[in-house]
Amino acid sequence: PPAPGADDARRRLALLGAREREVALAVAEGRTNAEIAAGLHMSVPTVKSHVSHILTKLELNNRVQIALLVYRAGSV
Repeated sequence: PPAPGADDARRRLALLGAREREVALAVAEGRTNAEIAAGLHMSVPTVKSHVSHILTKLELNNRVQIALLVYRAGSV
């Protein structure tokens, strides 16, 4: 069964662009910025920028909150 708040979590993740969602998923998998950059073929500063945008758009404070939101949405 989906985690509590799954619908809300999915709605919030839908606010992200495609690359931001990819980065959010990688964050939820516990990957470092360098690992995300290598896996998604982007620079580390670009990954940092995406993480910053994700935090701002979703009104979150840290990477753990990104991971929890992705988990609640059932994306991991």
